[in-house]
Amino acid sequence: MDSNAISDSRLPTILLIDDEPDLLIAWALLLELEGFHVLTAFEPRKGVELAQRVHPALVITDLMMPGMDGAEVCRTLKSDPDLDGMPVILWSASLDIPDGLDCECTLHKPVARETLLGHVDLLLRRPQRGSAPPHGTGNPSLN
Repeated sequence: MDSNAISDSRLPTILLIDDEPDLLIAWALLLELEGFHVLTAFEPRKGVELAQRVHPALVITDLMMPGMDGAEVCRTLKSDPDLDGMPVILWSASLDIPDGLDCECTLHKPVARETLLGHVDLLLRRPQRGSAPPHGTGNPSLN
């Protein structure tokens, strides 16, 4: 969970960007227990800088954050040619997540553990846990 660590090439690296420290720490621990290398950023701009430096396999970002919202995080990451193909999951406690965001998946908080892990596995092309497809996205290709 060290935001300054360089990615361990043996494990898929996931970058979590969220301004809620308790949530960030809890999800980071859960993802580490599932075999991922996890980096965290409490500030969106630092998260973008970290993504550009480390090139994670996946970014999970909150929508509503001060200074730079998750939609802007997505636009910034997707416009960087060095991060081409890196999937982004955007999650929010808001029931009003706008359509047309530049991300592969949107989820409403609170997110069930299996729902998040199903989307992570799908986006990273890892074998699915169980037989049911993940639910909770606005993107029909992931349902």
